[in-house]
Amino acid sequence: MASADHENELHGWFYPTEQLQKTAHVKSMKQYKEMYKRSIEDPEGFWKEIAKEFYWKSSPTGEFLTYNFDTREGQVDVKWMQGAVTNICYNVLDRNVIDKGLSDTVAFYW
Repeated sequence: MASADHENELHGWFYPTEQLQKTAHVKSMKQYKEMYKRSIEDPEGFWKEIAKEFYWKSSPTGEFLTYNFDTREGQVDVKWMQGAVTNICYNVLDRNVIDKGLSDTVAFYW
């Protein structure tokens, strides 16, 4: 291990391998920071884009996002994707097994 890598690990930085970075959803800290900034500046647009990647039994029927974090304006309140119905287990496992052809490689632990 190169001394610079070792020094960074001692300070809490653990870099993924180059191969892992190529296949990762978020490939770099720069990309992460850009995504985070967008999620703060345009939360509705950001999360609408993310939601497109999921299976939905039914889409939102009302506003996609409403929120109030200012107690001077009333009670703190957040509502996301009202009326939408999904299955998180399907989105996390089944959809990926089907879409990525992983039927022979998934193991379940009981």
